[in-house]
Amino acid sequence: MAELRDNERIIILGTLILGGVFLFKKLGNLVPDFGAEDTVESGKVGREAISMESPWNPNFYKKGPSGQLLLTSQSANILVLAILNSVGWFKDDFSQVLGVIKQLKTQSQVSYLADKFAQYQGQDLLTWLQGDTYPSDRYSAEQVNQLIQYVKQLPKYKP
Repeated sequence: MAELRDNERIIILGTLILGGVFLFKKLGNLVPDFGAEDTVESGKVGREAISMESPWNPNFYKKGPSGQLLLTSQSANILVLAILNSVGWFKDDFSQVLGVIKQLKTQSQVSYLADKFAQYQGQDLLTWLQGDTYPSDRYSAEQVNQLIQYVKQLPKYKP
């Protein structure tokens, strides 16, 4: 039997590692993937993401009155990075995203954050939070809907 060359070993090892990472990630998400509830929640998230009246819309704050409470550009950028850093190869930290959103006092701040996120990431915040398939599966529709419901309780423009 011929021996494997070093480059063949590296290819085989890399393939096994990537396959293992994929399998580990998928096994951790099996329950939400099979649930009909997640489909209903996903529909709610999708409707919220495209609604022009949604505080998750990057243009919502632009229609607000003067004197509305917004974030500074620098603080919004820090929060965007915190959201982006909440996802990892093996485990995503929803509590970190929830903590970011709970720092916001108005729906207009959420909209401003969504605007900064879209500028930085090139994708709307809600769609990014939910993701799609591995390796871009992030948070369940139920978790994202939890954020939506929290934000709906906030005042629109002024605390």
